[in-house]
Amino acid sequence: MEFNKTNFDFFYKHCISKFGEDIGNMIYETAENILAKMKSEVDYKNSKAIKWHMDKNMLPTIAMYFAFKKFDVTCERAYEYTGEILKIACEKVQNKNKFLGKMPFGYKLFKVTCKSLIEKQYPQEGWDIEWIKYDNKEIHVDFKTCIYMETTKKYNCSELCPLFCSNDDITLGGFAPNIIFERNGTIGRGQDKCDFYFINGKSESEKISNEDKKRLEI
Repeated sequence: MEFNKTNFDFFYKHCISKFGEDIGNMIYETAENILAKMKSEVDYKNSKAIKWHMDKNMLPTIAMYFAFKKFDVTCERAYEYTGEILKIACEKVQNKNKFLGKMPFGYKLFKVTCKSLIEKQYPQEGWDIEWIKYDNKEIHVDFKTCIYMETTKKYNCSELCPLFCSNDDITLGGFAPNIIFERNGTIGRGQDKCDFYFINGKSESEKISNEDKKRLEI
């Protein structure tokens, strides 16, 4: 079963629970067939990282979306169903990230591994990355191209790309309060780049505290 090897191993149960056994089975089987076909012809660019993104996240999402569209009248409803499933998967990752977000030295630990991890998981075959800032107060990195946008365009479903952007908002938001994630825009949402800001939560709280002291002095 293709989906058991993805980030959406709960997809079958979700289909049965939401649509009933008959329709749920048909949706699931349709998505399985679509996913298997896409995987048989996809170009992984000789990259293990891109293969992970494709097999675990990108292609399953597109397959679910196309399957929903076959069994629903509106694209809007298919989009909504797909978004619900992505949110469930992202909230699981968010909960794991909360552990680091609550650690006293969470930002320092994050900073030690962040650069090597991002460069490994987002290789140049799929992303053009520029490091803007990397210090004890803030990490800022820009993604100037994105294979998620390229892939959704290839399959004529670029409207899905903002859902993948929302994945970041949910999963990386789990690093709070010690690591605060912010961004101004993404390629999938119409900007010319995806910017990622990871701010040292302790530095930010100290800044707010100092501003409060100044107000009191005034």
